[in-house]
Amino acid sequence: MERAKGECCDEPNFVCKQVSAMMEKTTFKKAIGGVLKAARFANNGQSWFLDGDDSIVVLNLQKSDFDDKYYVNLGIWLKSLGAVAFPAENKCHIQVRLTSLFPGDAEMIEGACSGNASDEDLRTFVEFLRVKVAPFCADCVHTGALWSKIEGGEFKKALIMKIAKDCLDPSHKS
Repeated sequence: MERAKGECCDEPNFVCKQVSAMMEKTTFKKAIGGVLKAARFANNGQSWFLDGDDSIVVLNLQKSDFDDKYYVNLGIWLKSLGAVAFPAENKCHIQVRLTSLFPGDAEMIEGACSGNASDEDLRTFVEFLRVKVAPFCADCVHTGALWSKIEGGEFKKALIMKIAKDCLDPSHKS
């Protein structure tokens, strides 16, 4: 039997589109997971965790409720404020969207995280994760480097809990 253009099976067309979207989502997550695993991140669900001496950095994929896209959120859990193996990004002491952390790359991030991203968009995003994001996260597992980034304005659009600022700020330590 010949199939009409766009049909992948004997099911109605919307089912074919759902199967295609699932495969693209799987490809997207595997590509991200591959580069993060190489950077020593552990995976748990929609999140990847980099466990360091002073903090745990969380990269989380959040599916949009309104569009066919993901947001990439970054959270930092300070170990001195409590022990948690896999903290939820939205419970972390520092929370920020990747697009706010790297505003010069926001358009590329949004394009790669959209449902209509090309293979080239994904390759560019994976390289960005490898070259910029993973090293940034590796710095953030050390409180001294993290505080320097906060003081330097790199987290100016982040939610930083007061308890975290007090914990990190060297002037608050006796």
